[in-house]
Amino acid sequence: MIEGTGMRILSVTLGLLFAFAPPVFAEQRLLVVADEWPPFSGRDLPNQGISVDVITAVLTRAGYDVTADILPWARIMDGSRQGDYDIVGSLFFDAEIAEYMTYADPFYQTQVKFVAQTGEDVSIGQYSDIAEYSVAVGDGFLYEERFDRDEALNKVVVTTTTQAMNMVAYGRVDVTLDSQEVLAHVTNVVAPDLKDRLIALPFVLAEHAVHMAVRTDLENSAEIVADFNRVLAEMKKDGSLDALLIKHDPNRG
Repeated sequence: MIEGTGMRILSVTLGLLFAFAPPVFAEQRLLVVADEWPPFSGRDLPNQGISVDVITAVLTRAGYDVTADILPWARIMDGSRQGDYDIVGSLFFDAEIAEYMTYADPFYQTQVKFVAQTGEDVSIGQYSDIAEYSVAVGDGFLYEERFDRDEALNKVVVTTTTQAMNMVAYGRVDVTLDSQEVLAHVTNVVAPDLKDRLIALPFVLAEHAVHMAVRTDLENSAEIVADFNRVLAEMKKDGSLDALLIKHDPNRG
């Protein structure tokens, strides 16, 4: 009787120990960063924007613990090289970034377009036409490889796309450019007073996929990318990705 009681007490004690012990396989915590680039990413946007929302949803469904922050672009680039951040969102593909980060499959497609002042005689039908005009560009922004490297163009460097669009609207430069979603966000949300002063030009400079990328020196970077790609494909198939994107742009549906 005594021996049997002792065994029951030992069993209960071990059960309590295991019940309160931390899990052996805890979720990996990942830090996702993106720059202020509404509607794709921004501190004041719902769920910090399209990119951050998608990346967080996919990785959470894949079993990761995700935190996100919005930081200046220059800080993101420096920090990702130094290993401060695990994942960078709101990215077009860039060969230089791909040297130290591993890109995952894209989750969004966008076009880079120009806007001009309403009523002005501005016509861009092919790349060579851009040389005729002054162009406001964001400091360090990536638009399209040939354009980004073209030092012969008359580029006026600014801080934000909103600043660039104001300059176009009031005749200080001829044109500016960005993702069509960014241009629309400025005129619909940030500065609606510019809407009647600007016109979108039909010429498409580039079509880009929007990605996230994981720093390659993270121990399980390949596994994270594979998990992201797998779950993203699942969300595309079951409709949950479209449902998430429609929350950010009801017209998408």
